[in-house]
Amino acid sequence: MQPLDIAREALRRLAMRQLQPTPENYRSLYHEIAGTKAEELFPERALKLVCSTLPRLNQAQIEFAQRLESAIGSRSWSAISGSLVGLLRAQAAPQRKWTALLKDVFRQLERTHASLSFAQKNQSLQQVLDSSNGELDALYSRLSALADKWEAADAAATPSSAPVEAPSAAAATDNSDAALRDLFARTLEGVVSSLLIAAPELRDEAIELGGVLREVRDMRGVDDLAARLRNLIYRLNWVVDDQAEIRTGLMSLLDLLLKNISDLVVDDRWMRGQIDALRNLCDHPISARELDEVERRLREVIERQGSLRGNIDDAKHQIKLMLAGFVEQLGSFTDATTGFGDKMEGYARTISEADDIGSLQGVIAEVISATHEMRQTTERSRNEVDTMRDRVRAAEAEIERLQLELEQTSERMRHDPLTGALNRKGLEESYAKEVSRASRRGTTLCLAVLDIDNFKRLNDTYGHNTGDEALLHLVATVRDCLRPHDTLSRYGGEEFVILLPETSIDDSVVVLQRLQRELTKRFFLANNDKLLITFSAGVTVVLQDEKQSSAIERADVAMYQAKATGKNRVVVSPADAATV
Repeated sequence: MQPLDIAREALRRLAMRQLQPTPENYRSLYHEIAGTKAEELFPERALKLVCSTLPRLNQAQIEFAQRLESAIGSRSWSAISGSLVGLLRAQAAPQRKWTALLKDVFRQLERTHASLSFAQKNQSLQQVLDSSNGELDALYSRLSALADKWEAADAAATPSSAPVEAPSAAAATDNSDAALRDLFARTLEGVVSSLLIAAPELRDEAIELGGVLREVRDMRGVDDLAARLRNLIYRLNWVVDDQAEIRTGLMSLLDLLLKNISDLVVDDRWMRGQIDALRNLCDHPISARELDEVERRLREVIERQGSLRGNIDDAKHQIKLMLAGFVEQLGSFTDATTGFGDKMEGYARTISEADDIGSLQGVIAEVISATHEMRQTTERSRNEVDTMRDRVRAAEAEIERLQLELEQTSERMRHDPLTGALNRKGLEESYAKEVSRASRRGTTLCLAVLDIDNFKRLNDTYGHNTGDEALLHLVATVRDCLRPHDTLSRYGGEEFVILLPETSIDDSVVVLQRLQRELTKRFFLANNDKLLITFSAGVTVVLQDEKQSSAIERADVAMYQAKATGKNRVVVSPADAATV
């Protein structure tokens, strides 16, 4: 039968036998009709997928994966079986005693040999490591042979009854292990112990381990020390977790306290600057620079606001005095009107009891005099009330002005009101602080001046409001990319200054170039137009105790060179340019 006839018959029998039309059923009927034997299927795709997930961390694993891939490619079950059997046999082989071997190698390396110097042994060990090429079996065999060789050389050169020789000159001069132990000991005694003020037991343990580390000489001492260090690290983790939990709790309490204060002082808007500064401080991990910055800022604000608050209190006191005078004047006016009313009643009775017109002349004269006096009193009271009203309005206007000044004090003292970056005064203080810190610590401080490219064209085309939004866009991008202890300040117009403490000149260039790349990723929208904001920058190293004006001038010259050479560039101004 032809293959086409076999296929038709296979489909007909599937229908007659009411079998599912699966590939397995069709394949079985096809071979049944053709009278052939079905070959066993080979899951090549599935096996290749399994092989692709195998680890390849060392040479043995790489070789096994390659053998298995070759067996799958040849579609040979026997080759696959051989690869798996070889892997299992390798796993069942006796495990190498690496710990004992390494201890033996290090013990022989530290011992004094009459025929071998420490440098010679170190060179031999390095050759063994280099020649093994990551093959563990070969490395184990060669290290074992090297340890046996060193031990044989020691036995041949020194009789068993002979006393141990003093260290050779080469071994005595090579004190790298002692220096390393001393460095580690100083770390335990100085750094770790200083961080454990709240845990005296662990601090004493760290100091004691530092002393033990200086005295350790053999592997047994190393094992004991390692066990104690592991215990110390385990306990340190608990201390670190406790400190982190305490800090989180304190920050949460501080945030809750500030929130409650903010709710209580709704009318005292002048306090919002301090509260916002402290709440912003709680939003991220605190650095020493930020604490210093907030403390300095709050101290200045409190001093300024104290004087302004005194002026407000004086204005309120004047209003109280004027109100008291008004009440007193009102009382005297009331007394005057009451007396006038009594006089009028007396005059009325006199007039009603009079017998002739002639006797009323004196009464009429008195009535006219009393009325004239009452009118003068009324006019005088009205003038005084008008004067007090004007004084009250002036005092209210002064209080409103002072309250507005209080609200703006926090931002006007050291920060630019538009962008929130430091202003020139804030830059001067930060510059002096960073120069002093760099001089004290012996670190590098870099200063960068950057200026937005084509900013005037942007203002002329889209307006000054769009220009302000572009400045805000630049400041937001810079803040996202800088470190917490870097300082950004607005020097004037579209020109900014960045202080980069503990940063080399090459790293500073990398930071500024990263800012430029980030700006290219963030489009600025102006009237639904996507604009690309770029800047040119000049960067320089601040010399020791150098004046701010000198460093800025040098970086400013480099910035103009960047603009002249194509914009959107960073140019370095060498520090020796300050002496030119």
